[in-house]
Amino acid sequence: MIESFSHLINRRILLGDIHILLNVISIVNVISILWVQVGLRWRGWEKVVHIIPLGHEYDRAVKPFEDSNADRVYILTRWHDPSAAMKMVDNQRHYANKVRETLIKRGIDVRCESVNLFDFLEVTKSISKIIVREKAEGNRIHLNMSAAGRLTSVAATLVGMHHDVQVYYVHADDYPDEPDKRQEHGLSVCDSNKVTYLTNLKFDMPDPIGMNILAFLCEKKKVNTRGLLGKLQELQVEGFQELFCDNIELIDDDKRRDRNKEIVARRLLQSRQLMKLNKTILEKLEKSGYIRREKVGRSMYISNTDTGKYVAYLSGLVD
Repeated sequence: MIESFSHLINRRILLGDIHILLNVISIVNVISILWVQVGLRWRGWEKVVHIIPLGHEYDRAVKPFEDSNADRVYILTRWHDPSAAMKMVDNQRHYANKVRETLIKRGIDVRCESVNLFDFLEVTKSISKIIVREKAEGNRIHLNMSAAGRLTSVAATLVGMHHDVQVYYVHADDYPDEPDKRQEHGLSVCDSNKVTYLTNLKFDMPDPIGMNILAFLCEKKKVNTRGLLGKLQELQVEGFQELFCDNIELIDDDKRRDRNKEIVARRLLQSRQLMKLNKTILEKLEKSGYIRREKVGRSMYISNTDTGKYVAYLSGLVD
């Protein structure tokens, strides 16, 4: 009787342990499922994006996708260029369409943009704008710098390194002379599918406010101090949210005398803002060789140097 009672107790304890164990397993399974779902969602947020400035190449554009895939690919080429020879444009469309069709068959979202690949600044601007836009969406970006001419390759490498994206070079195994082979492969045959990923260099660039100023100067060409203050106010830069020149009525002497205190306060604000503009923004840009200042009469005018223009186009802020 006592043994049966002890056996019953032990059995109940064992059943209780099993029940607890099953509950623990169920909780672990639920956590695992949720973790997988969160992981899938997270991977769904980040897309892999490739940018390919494309000349007369095919293998160099599509070979990397034999070992890996992408969600989206941008093809930058001279789709429409009235200034270019018709034969050159036709050849370019042949390779661009061939690359596009191949990538679409792989289930990739392909977007084609018309860019003059012989214009360094246009290439710089176009790639930069795509990178800035895709980075804002949290996507991972790869940049093929080997599928176009030398000028385009330099621009693409510079942009990719500045924006710290993965720049890569697809090696060629042969350079065919026969027209049929060129139509099939482009200017380069890439059988080995060898790819070199470049190490990005770090550049000493202006801060975001300086970049915005350089982009603004690209748009306006030349502006005076008042124009720059207006841009800083538009950007809501600290210390420039309200300008000394806002809402001042310079009408008759009586009204101005009634507002002596306000005018004095605004003159102090003017002094602080002009000093801050010069010391924290313009002097740094001028010292780096990005801007030049020119006094015309009583006004100071500011414009980009050639270096400043190139840096502005790298920013992705220039339309």
